[in-house]
Amino acid sequence: MECYRQWYYSANTKKSVDMVLVVNEIPVFAFELKNQYTGQNADNAKTQWMYDRDPREICFQFNKRILAYFCVDHTEFWMTTKLAGKGTYFLPFNQGSNGARSDGGAGNPPNPNGYPTAYLWKNIFQKDSMLDIIQKFINLQRKKTLIFPRYHQLDVVRKLIADVWINGAGKNYLIQHSAGSGKSNPIAWTAYRLASLFDRNNKPIFFSVIIVTDRTVLDAQLQETISGFDHKLGAIETIGEDKNSQDLKNAINDGVRIIVTTLQKFPVIYTEVDKANGRCFAVIVDEAHSSQTGSSALKLKTALADTEDALREYAEREGLAEEEVDPEDRLVKEMIAQGKHKNLSFLSLQQRQKLLHWKCLGKSRWMALSIRSMCIA
Repeated sequence: MECYRQWYYSANTKKSVDMVLVVNEIPVFAFELKNQYTGQNADNAKTQWMYDRDPREICFQFNKRILAYFCVDHTEFWMTTKLAGKGTYFLPFNQGSNGARSDGGAGNPPNPNGYPTAYLWKNIFQKDSMLDIIQKFINLQRKKTLIFPRYHQLDVVRKLIADVWINGAGKNYLIQHSAGSGKSNPIAWTAYRLASLFDRNNKPIFFSVIIVTDRTVLDAQLQETISGFDHKLGAIETIGEDKNSQDLKNAINDGVRIIVTTLQKFPVIYTEVDKANGRCFAVIVDEAHSSQTGSSALKLKTALADTEDALREYAEREGLAEEEVDPEDRLVKEMIAQGKHKNLSFLSLQQRQKLLHWKCLGKSRWMALSIRSMCIA
């Protein structure tokens, strides 16, 4: 990987791009760098990409060479994955005025040790981080849209994966997001990372990753996003309208790596799933406030919980021998349905405006992260 300054991109013109990052001699990221002290900012860089760069040049053609184009000044950072003249659309790659995971306005927080956009060079475009983005985040959808993660999407996925790798299964995570924050992509990235995540002993942490929505009809955008990702790691199965609860049962029992389903299918098969003893599951829940309460959610837990471990824990707590515990006892059933289980990790998404309701449910034990809205990030 190399960095070139003043990159002359064509033999037919003397024009150059301020900086490109190159992998195996192929330019993949291009930057126009502006300086407020000389009277220019990121808006000037946008104008340059829109009107001074010919999208017909081979290096600027969509998905041919350069994957993303960036506009950077001392305080802000914007990006696009497709040059289309005056129709070019830029998205912010800023942290927000109070930094990641904090409410605030547009832009970036002050940096006492340098420029507010220094995180780009110290974090995002360090060699390992950049190669990770290319390999595991950039995604071509429908052959016409190239997805590059926005800052808060990248931040939340990496924090989740890092914490799961350290702590393993059994921990819960609450992801706060705003309307329009692009949550489908972080769900897909997280699912694929969890499905291929191995512990220190090189064993997979999760038997399956199950993505759940409480909508009767499976969310079309979410379904398309998940299915559109690369399937090299193994099987993925979507239990949509054309499939029934028995298909869900078979997918769980067969160990399909990623399963996308609706919550409503669990009450039918929760007693028919093979014993989950010794198997760990990651459950990604779309809209936590409604998908974590009610009988369907309880049936989901009952279906996936390691009941032997739960009964052993109950016996120890009550001072009983394991054989003295009746699995059909009402209190035991309730504990299995509502308790926290070492083999289950829940990753739940919740809109910011509904977070007060979530806190009233007593969910403070969840690790909180956030994905900021596109309009304020």
